[in-house]
Amino acid sequence: MKTMRACSVFAILLLLVNFTLLAGEDLKHGPDSEEQPNVPKGVLSEHKFTESKIFPGTSRSYWIYLPPNFNAEAEYPLMIFCDGGGVVKPKGDFRAPVVFDNLIAKKEIPPLVGLFINPGEVPGVQPGSPGRSTRSFEYDTPDDTCARFFIEEMIPLAAKHAKISAKPEDRAVVGISSGGICAFNAAWHRPDAFRKVISGIGSFTNIRGGVWFPAAIRKTERKPIRVWMQEGSNDLDNVHGNWVFGNNDVAAALKFAGYDYKYVLTDGGHGGKHPGILFPDALRWLWRKDDALPAPTPEVPNDLALSGLLIPGENWTLVVEGKKFVDAACSDAEGNFYFSDMNGDGLFKVALDGTISLFNGEAKGVSGMKFGPDGRLYACVNRAKQIVAYDKDGKAEILASDVGCNDLVVNSKGHIYFTETGKKQVVLCEGPGKLRVVDTGIQAPNGITLAPNQETLAVSDAAGSAVWAFRVETDGNLSAKMPVMPYRQFGRFPEAKGDGMTCDTRGRWYVSTATGIQVFDPNGRPVGLILAPTEAPVTTIALSGPDLSYLFALTQGKIFKRKVNAKGFLASLPPFQKEEGKKK
Repeated sequence: MKTMRACSVFAILLLLVNFTLLAGEDLKHGPDSEEQPNVPKGVLSEHKFTESKIFPGTSRSYWIYLPPNFNAEAEYPLMIFCDGGGVVKPKGDFRAPVVFDNLIAKKEIPPLVGLFINPGEVPGVQPGSPGRSTRSFEYDTPDDTCARFFIEEMIPLAAKHAKISAKPEDRAVVGISSGGICAFNAAWHRPDAFRKVISGIGSFTNIRGGVWFPAAIRKTERKPIRVWMQEGSNDLDNVHGNWVFGNNDVAAALKFAGYDYKYVLTDGGHGGKHPGILFPDALRWLWRKDDALPAPTPEVPNDLALSGLLIPGENWTLVVEGKKFVDAACSDAEGNFYFSDMNGDGLFKVALDGTISLFNGEAKGVSGMKFGPDGRLYACVNRAKQIVAYDKDGKAEILASDVGCNDLVVNSKGHIYFTETGKKQVVLCEGPGKLRVVDTGIQAPNGITLAPNQETLAVSDAAGSAVWAFRVETDGNLSAKMPVMPYRQFGRFPEAKGDGMTCDTRGRWYVSTATGIQVFDPNGRPVGLILAPTEAPVTTIALSGPDLSYLFALTQGKIFKRKVNAKGFLASLPPFQKEEGKKK
């Protein structure tokens, strides 16, 4: 069985391009892991931390390494180590201070500060009684909690000893086993703080949900992190999962998404010996100057992967700033972009040349709008509880009153579907005063849009776990209600709070959420997450600009855009069948 598993592992690794296979007899601590004469020594000091607010009631030791010839006025890169007590031992597996001294002396890594942190323990109540370890809770929980612990509580302690660089490229996290997944998790959730990772025998299994990482990597816009991984072909296979297959899956996903990564497979088991022996090589690779990135795996025809949607080198650019709260993103057929400053000066237009002008200063509190087949701009005036149609001269016709409208979409018949979030319903307006409720029961119906053929209506749920899809009957009624587009569920919280929506000519659905823009294929399968342009939630989106091929994202008082390999459409124009992707 062990031989069969090793063969299977090697067969899987043949699919990877950036891996190394090493046998145990080739692995011994080298001179970089031994104290060398005439090499200047850094200073290691031990400390205690008992006042955590993020992990309350815990006690832990931590160590600070200051490099040789330390200069209190200089700014230093930082490396954080999980399970720090074992890493600092001069004859342990990692021997990190010794390796630092040697590689710094050879100028193979920069002079840096080391922060070695033990996992927490809740002390026993009675004298001599054992405490309760919080290691698994801290390390295996796949959310940003441990990253926040590093950023908010531990780095400030290190900063009392040295000036720490604020650049995320100057910060790394290192760990093995549960500490290995913690190191990756910290950079994954907070690439604004950490962009370098060393993970040995990482627990990418289902201890607390980390088994989801391979899927997350494949279905998320590439994050700017560099990852060195090691795994042993004889690692664990237990109730939580298979460590070898878990690490292989992560490495394959990193390759698929085009990450800067290196994967080293040894014949070891679940221990620190092999990652410790390889630690000097990992450091050299991690701190190298080469910033070139491999290309992600090309999109398979009609697979609708992010690699086919996002264009290399096309990133978010700022279009509008300084507004109070922007909402109601929409486009006209020419690609002019429109938005509402909810608590500000009304409706604005961003022309194709980027010129921003006031479109209607009288329209206040608009939360959703779309152009209709008659060329008028239909709007949810949330503040006045009205549905209003504005002509090009600003003249308004009230189509519905006393409605708690949130967002709307207009079809080719000029009929309006709109969401009433407070009443948990979707309403159809077929003309002035002609209203009927066509759905009830969604917890917080919010964004709303139509498919290219106008036969499917999608409604985001700001309080639920999915976007709902309906069949649109010829009489305007809705049927076949199903939550077919699941929001990303990861860690302890959903990565979503569904808000504004749009759709492209290939039938992809886009929904703005707290973590970015989630994309689904025409049948509701999750395609991936486009990262938000800022830390603020994306409230609404639209495809607009030249050829309707720019994705606009609205975040609080700012608007960003980026060129994408997609094209928007106006639901108020005649319906059409979705376009098929071009074969490559």
